[in-house]
Amino acid sequence: MAYKLIVGLGNPGGEYAKTRHNMGFMLLEKFLQEHRPERWEKQHTCNSFCYVGNYAGSKLILQFPQTYMNNSGTAVAKLMRQEKIEPAELIVVYDDMDLAPGRLRIRRNGASGGHHGIDSIIAELGNRSDFTRLRLGIGHGRETVDHVLSGFTAEEQPAVDAELATGCKALEMMLRCGVGKAMNEYNSWSYAAPEAAENIKTDQESIKTE
Repeated sequence: MAYKLIVGLGNPGGEYAKTRHNMGFMLLEKFLQEHRPERWEKQHTCNSFCYVGNYAGSKLILQFPQTYMNNSGTAVAKLMRQEKIEPAELIVVYDDMDLAPGRLRIRRNGASGGHHGIDSIIAELGNRSDFTRLRLGIGHGRETVDHVLSGFTAEEQPAVDAELATGCKALEMMLRCGVGKAMNEYNSWSYAAPEAAENIKTDQESIKTE
């Protein structure tokens, strides 16, 4: 079954734009910029900014909920009902404190892991958790709220930049080749590995030839 909706989680407003909790927004913004943004139709619907376009021959919606993180599910479920999208056709991109900056993880389904945005989506979908996730590492902090609402340090930024670039490639592979192949390719990826930069280039070239 093809994916029809990708949701990036974050908080609306300029004061949150570069915070750790907005990694989902950041990745979708980068994905959009790399795939001819002028060809995507911007809509304001279902308490969200949405970009509607075509990718790999199929209609695809990129959703940026504007409900604040803890209520993300209200916007996501509303759009899914409107567009008749099933959970199996959904990918959610979001931050994960259990992963260090420069790491990412793809997962088919499962519990929220304590992420309130995912909690909200599961609840609003009638306790269904059978949707795909792309988790982006932001690292741990002493105080959770202060940490997720803080920006990245100068030392962390190169790993974050690589993580977003690799996350885009992982998303492309999920859309073109399926989640299984993307998990095999990217769940072991780490910015700290010497071959990380070369892998980004190699993966990009292989996707173009699929």
